[in-house]
Amino acid sequence: MAALAESMASDSNSGELTRNKIMDAAEGLIVANGFAATSLRAIANAAGVNLAATHYHFGSKRGLLAAVFHRRMGPMGCSRLAALTELEAAREPLTVRAILQAFFAPFQEAEGAELPILQGLVACIYAEPPSLTESHLEDEFSETIGRFVAALCASCPGVPEEEMRWRFHFMIGSMIQFLKFDVPLGFEREDGNFQEGLKRLLVFAEKGIQQSGDDL
Repeated sequence: MAALAESMASDSNSGELTRNKIMDAAEGLIVANGFAATSLRAIANAAGVNLAATHYHFGSKRGLLAAVFHRRMGPMGCSRLAALTELEAAREPLTVRAILQAFFAPFQEAEGAELPILQGLVACIYAEPPSLTESHLEDEFSETIGRFVAALCASCPGVPEEEMRWRFHFMIGSMIQFLKFDVPLGFEREDGNFQEGLKRLLVFAEKGIQQSGDDL
């Protein structure tokens, strides 16, 4: 029995290693070339596995995309919700600035090679056709967006929920643009550009989110 359990554990570890190798390869190729231009064969070759392994572990290219996206976005959503829950637990009036800082925190806290991966993957997923990505976006972000919109509505009682959802939607659009192009056209990229730009995005979003509903 002990030998059987050890064998099963070894198979499980081997399978997880293969899954991660495939997702690593898919992530890099999809970010670099887009989903349509990336074949499962190219992914398998980059991962150093046979093509059958990609079908075995993910079923299809769409299934692989969902797994790649969830691997990065799942922890991001958990981090955002944990930060918001901590703010709410403090039982102090929430400010728009504090709520938005909690939302942008995963980008502020990303280190080393993780940040370019997050930038590239988020920008890439939003660049794909809605027919491909909308269900994945709903799965990953609907709960998070709902929680943050509710918190923002509580902080801005003069703004109806429908209007707040539009404002949050436009903020996400600004974030995606910034993730794709982290400096304006004509600016040179330098160390520190991203975090400086993120601060500017936060201020921009804060002003738009909290403006009076009477300004419509």
